[in-house]
Amino acid sequence: MRTLRWLGVLLLCYSLVPLVNATVPAAAHLAGQQLTVSHDGSDSYECLSDLGAPPLAGLYGGCDAYARPEGGELRPVTLRGPSEKTFLPPKARDTAWGWGHQAYLWEGTSTALFGVVGILLFLLGVTLVIRGFRRTSEVIKSPA
Repeated sequence: MRTLRWLGVLLLCYSLVPLVNATVPAAAHLAGQQLTVSHDGSDSYECLSDLGAPPLAGLYGGCDAYARPEGGELRPVTLRGPSEKTFLPPKARDTAWGWGHQAYLWEGTSTALFGVVGILLFLLGVTLVIRGFRRTSEVIKSPA
């Protein structure tokens, strides 16, 4: 049963990857403001992911960009998006959502699906950890 407990811990840890990759852009899409994002034309458009390729492994990389909310002023943001090395070609514009100095490119249905997968992995991990603890407890009877 110890193996099931470790598998549960592993699933709990791994479930954070799709949860973060899906829920943060979804929250920005639902609660943030719509932004028109562009790059400044320099090398800053290469957004590299340091920890593997999301959404299955690693977190989204980020790069410097500029965003303008509808009717607002241009401001610098950190752009986060899909797993390709280039989020936007130089001088291209795209619609992103975000708040403050963070902007996220919304990938649509695939992002929502990975969020559901993350929730399922999390629940399975919790179940395995709890079952592992329940089965290893012993009842000691007193000799009376």
